[in-house]
Amino acid sequence: MNDLISQAHTSTRRVRRRPKPSWAVAALAVASLSALVLSGCGTKSETSQTTSASGTTSASGTASATATTAAATPDAAKVVAESARTTETLRTVHIALNATNLPNLPVETVNADVSSEQQGNGQAVGDAKFRANPNAPFVDTQFLVTDKTFYTKTNEGTWNNVGPAEKIYDPGIILDKDKGLAYVIKSVQNPKVDGKENINGIAVVKISGTIDAKIIDPVVPTLGRDGGTLPITLYIADVAPPATPPTTSLPSEAPSSGAGPNLVRMVVNKDQGNVDVTLSNWAKPVNIPPKPAG
Repeated sequence: MNDLISQAHTSTRRVRRRPKPSWAVAALAVASLSALVLSGCGTKSETSQTTSASGTTSASGTASATATTAAATPDAAKVVAESARTTETLRTVHIALNATNLPNLPVETVNADVSSEQQGNGQAVGDAKFRANPNAPFVDTQFLVTDKTFYTKTNEGTWNNVGPAEKIYDPGIILDKDKGLAYVIKSVQNPKVDGKENINGIAVVKISGTIDAKIIDPVVPTLGRDGGTLPITLYIADVAPPATPPTTSLPSEAPSSGAGPNLVRMVVNKDQGNVDVTLSNWAKPVNIPPKPAG
């Protein structure tokens, strides 16, 4: 009898230690699952926000970079127009011309100071490799152009009249407002910015386009003899545009101070050759000898 009572108590204690009923376990599982889902949603939301913020930042950065690039790329037509206006008022400059693979030109090299300070009388003095007629060989000489006449220096140091400059070579014309470099610059067709470079320590904007052969011909005689259009590249000083836009399209009568979007270099291609003109010493004083006697 005592054994039976003991077994009963033992059985009761065992019952009390049994696992929780299934409904309790299920409730606990549901609660845990809900917490996990909520936690997962919160993580997903944060991840989404982070991704969204990252995406926004990336897009904003790209847009900013694009805007900066656009702002850094000047308008080719405006640069050309400003350079032409500046060159129209230029009175003195140094020119270095080199012709490559163009044997029919009257000059092969020119290194000279040019002046238009005497209105209607473009003048130049310097060194050149030129020829007096198409059948003559190129010769190195010191030359002077004044009063539309081409002179070469003799071994005795005197000036020899070779003939009309327009029939040989007249670098004085490059500062002529109607036929010189200013007219060439403003006449460039379909100008396009091809980047920025540095020439002799000067930051420049590189602009490519084409030029009517008859417009370039006065500046580089016989280069445009066959007509048509020629590829041209301008290298213009990269300077800020004027704070106050000009009120007229007419060129200023005031001489250039030497500042502004000057033409630094010009390259004109023809067939397999080219003419390379580099300018310097804008508006610097030059010393042109007086017209030789006789």
